[in-house]
Amino acid sequence: MIKAIVTDIDGTITDSRRRVQWEAVEAFRELQDNGIQVMIASGNVLPVALGLHIFIGLNGPIIAENGGIVAYGEEVHKVNSNQRPLEAFEYLKGVLPVERLFTDKWRETQVALRLSVKEEDVRQALSGWDLEIETTGFAIHLMEKGQSKMSGVKEACRFLGIDVDEVAAFGDSDNDVKMLRGCGYGIAVSNASEAAKGAADYVSKEPHAGGVVEGLKWLRLL
Repeated sequence: MIKAIVTDIDGTITDSRRRVQWEAVEAFRELQDNGIQVMIASGNVLPVALGLHIFIGLNGPIIAENGGIVAYGEEVHKVNSNQRPLEAFEYLKGVLPVERLFTDKWRETQVALRLSVKEEDVRQALSGWDLEIETTGFAIHLMEKGQSKMSGVKEACRFLGIDVDEVAAFGDSDNDVKMLRGCGYGIAVSNASEAAKGAADYVSKEPHAGGVVEGLKWLRLL
């Protein structure tokens, strides 16, 4: 039995211009009215994710910074540290023209690099550093080993007192893969990366929020 869903934000419930689509908001409110917890999982910082959570009116935990931070109610749990990623960034500055994102002033568990450098160059420079390195459509994320949206989902489930098998995940990017595989059900929207589609139990015909609604209907939650 599905007791909660967790959804990525960018590209999953937003359109190609990063605008939240209303059909997702309506669907989430209907789920909550039916007793289903709705969680968001983002690579973005907590202040951004929290603002979205508040104004949509969601009731579940917030997973920010690719699982590095989990917030529920007024409790905020830092699952990971940014010490090693910061050390890696200082090293990278000596070998590559790297820059951090503007939002990194609020980032607490990772370092997000602008896409002015190539992921393969970053990986080569940091070989042996034992870090997670993931690229989204907006940044290259340097994280502690083991940090992922899925690790954040596990912590969120601890808050809720449920099992990860009772969660359905929705996503579109490579950094959603572990979450799509690790939850009870994984749904990739049609605009998802090939890796995300390969990790999913169901791939929607519709993109973005339309695909989320389609997936919820496939799960018989709507």
